[in-house]
Amino acid sequence: MAEMNSQSLLFSLNEEKGELHVWFNPASGEPVPDAVSVRQALSEGGWGGFYLDEKAIDDFVASCRDAKEQVERVIGARRDGEYSLTVDGDLMAAWLTLVPPQGGKAVTREAVDEDLRRQGIIFGILPNQLAEAFTAGYCSRVAIARGIPPQEGIQTHFERLYDKEKQSPDEDDLERVKYADLCHLQLVQPGDKLMRREPPIPGKNGTNIKGQPILPRPTPDIPFRVDLQGASPDQNNPNVLVATTGGQPTPLDDGVTVNPVIEVLDVDLSTGSIAFEGTLHVGGDIKAGMHIKVSGDVIVNGVVEAAQIHAGGNVAVRGGVMGHPDSRPGSHALPETTARIYAGGTIQALFMENVHAEAAKSILLGRSARQCELIAGEEIVVGKAGSRSGQIMGGQTQATMRVATGSLGASTGMKTYVQVGIDPYLEKQIADKELEFKRRCDEVDRVVKLLTYFKQNPQKGAGGVAEKVDATRRQLLAEIDHLTAELKALRAKVELAEQATVEVASEIFYGVEVRIAQQCWQVPDDMGGAKLELQGGRIVANK
Repeated sequence: MAEMNSQSLLFSLNEEKGELHVWFNPASGEPVPDAVSVRQALSEGGWGGFYLDEKAIDDFVASCRDAKEQVERVIGARRDGEYSLTVDGDLMAAWLTLVPPQGGKAVTREAVDEDLRRQGIIFGILPNQLAEAFTAGYCSRVAIARGIPPQEGIQTHFERLYDKEKQSPDEDDLERVKYADLCHLQLVQPGDKLMRREPPIPGKNGTNIKGQPILPRPTPDIPFRVDLQGASPDQNNPNVLVATTGGQPTPLDDGVTVNPVIEVLDVDLSTGSIAFEGTLHVGGDIKAGMHIKVSGDVIVNGVVEAAQIHAGGNVAVRGGVMGHPDSRPGSHALPETTARIYAGGTIQALFMENVHAEAAKSILLGRSARQCELIAGEEIVVGKAGSRSGQIMGGQTQATMRVATGSLGASTGMKTYVQVGIDPYLEKQIADKELEFKRRCDEVDRVVKLLTYFKQNPQKGAGGVAEKVDATRRQLLAEIDHLTAELKALRAKVELAEQATVEVASEIFYGVEVRIAQQCWQVPDDMGGAKLELQGGRIVANK
């Protein structure tokens, strides 16, 4: 046990236990020590670097004040330095925490180096950071090894080459607009370039701190979609898609289709109902009782009576759409014989009356909607943008994100229902994509099992059979990646729908009922224009 006498105090170290003892003998006649004199004596005696128990020192000093006999206490200890080495779960970094010694032995660089070797950390070691830590004698979570992350490649990219901007004519300019302007179509001619395909660029491997390679995400080589209507790869440059026929281009993620355009004067008994793959341009009217089903757009220069239209693209009507009311007493639904329009894009018209209309995107009316059933995947706007015109009177109006009009309801208290915040198409789209995703995953499982069989029986996969099956596997994985991205985008739309609004510029009348998501609000009395939206889980009207 090492000892040292400092005037009235005697210090000693128990070498075996590493405990620091202090004695005070009141019979020595020396002044009673206080905490300051104890710490000063420790420093002068070379004990200042030890771990000191402040509470024990205070207890020792207190005991000395009234002591009649020698007082002894353990007031500190000799402690060796410590360190901790932590490794990230992804093996991309190692971190060092270095605790300095207190009277004991310091951690050596050799001990840390040996620990790194024992854990297999051999790559990306940072010698400068290690040297700085040991020079300072301490550190807290300092990176002493870092891996190199993989360099991600560039995925196959498809760039649309034809002009995709569409101008919407003002109502006052309808007499002067061109055919393409009125229908919002982009027409192409044979040989026109439609889309460029940029092949993928593979990424580069990274390395973790154990020297193991880290693979970047795969970059599947996705070709143009096969069997594109009206389009094919250029013979001189297979990475460019060109039109093989004139018509309206429709962009896809991995290609473009071109639909032909048909023009008729009127759709009536002389033509009969029309169904074809393409776009229909009607120079006059569509008469009552007619049925139209096309894969492209329907453009009508006149009016639409109580007919039925199914369009894979947009529907543009220069005039109005007039259906039949239900003459049965107390009925609120439209009859089956009324005008019905279904569009995979946007529906445009001057006005609608007793019409059932569904659009995957938007419904845009120049003047009014009276006793209609309107459903849109994005928005419904009645009236010119920025004006207080436009009326929605009676019926049911439903859009995912936005309904905007000048006035809502009627002064007579006509029941008028408006709903936003729920996409009528989105849930089915998500369910269909999830089913398709599961089918592709099942196909991958079957292909992988077949490849495993070929590996165990090489003769069965000879002659290029195994290579073809592996190509199928890669194609399926690329399709799964594509479906994953589509599902992510669709689910993001569900969250976005909670921000839906109903915007009324001028008046909201009694008799109007508004639903936003799951909340319902009935207009208590006639009021001015307002923006209706969800705040704090309830519908509020902001002026």
